[in-house]
Amino acid sequence: MAWRLHLTNQAVQHLDIIDGRQPLLAAWSRRDRVAFYNLANGTVVEERTLAPPPADDRRSESWQAFIGGLVTPYDAYLPSIRLANLTVLLTDDGRMRLYYTADDRLYLDNGEQEIALDMAGANSFVALALDRFLGFSAALDRTGRLHICQQHIRVGDFDLGLSVEADLAAMVAIARGGGSVFASDGRCVVLTDSSGRVRRRLDPHYTISQMACSPDGRHLALCDEETGVIRVYDGEDLSAGYQRFAIDLVAKAVQVQLLAEMPPPLVALKALTIANDGTLAFAMSGVICVTDLSQLDRLPRPQTLL
Repeated sequence: MAWRLHLTNQAVQHLDIIDGRQPLLAAWSRRDRVAFYNLANGTVVEERTLAPPPADDRRSESWQAFIGGLVTPYDAYLPSIRLANLTVLLTDDGRMRLYYTADDRLYLDNGEQEIALDMAGANSFVALALDRFLGFSAALDRTGRLHICQQHIRVGDFDLGLSVEADLAAMVAIARGGGSVFASDGRCVVLTDSSGRVRRRLDPHYTISQMACSPDGRHLALCDEETGVIRVYDGEDLSAGYQRFAIDLVAKAVQVQLLAEMPPPLVALKALTIANDGTLAFAMSGVICVTDLSQLDRLPRPQTLL
């Protein structure tokens, strides 16, 4: 069932679809405030305000207890949290954590030791992603170079022809197992493998404001900043598959609350995520919508001429 709810009068900061015993949608309204919803029907499962993290060493028992609490109501680890001075990305089992600190350093904690990653002198990153299965990480720096590590081992940094600009969104997404890495500077998307080899490049006719790939890498979802159209591409060849105006998807979805407001028609998407089965979740202002590919318009695939 496609559903929508009015969560807040502020912009929703981030959304995660989390598999497990009960698939959930995690919606972050603040850095320390997350609400969990039943993915199928929008029923609220739990609302939580995170306690401030301990200020002491990340090897301390109090820090480990803080990390151990970053789980859903069904004990699946959250993919990431974004604190004031630290970003934490976690693997499925929570045993590996990628830390991005306020001094622009990257560290991998494998549960036994915390290792500073060799980033070849790059000292400022605009987008990060962590493979939640094997621990591959990808980071896009301000010069547009993509840095890939296999856990603590540096794979390399790669010039993909991206140009990071202050007024455009820079994004990285990585599929489970690290086999597909998607990087964007807001104007194009480059697909590489885990070795940094470029497989495909997509140059759409629009500015990209949001990007998300499904965990298996089969779906790549993009949002057109100017029109608010969500487009879903094949994650292997970047061919266009589906599209629809986000506001139309919101209007068509079942309203979970008795009283709720629609988002303004031209408001920009602030969060976007997609699951392996094509379930899409996005936020417009403070309104969350969960839908799926069957609600989008399917685009004809190019046919080979005989």
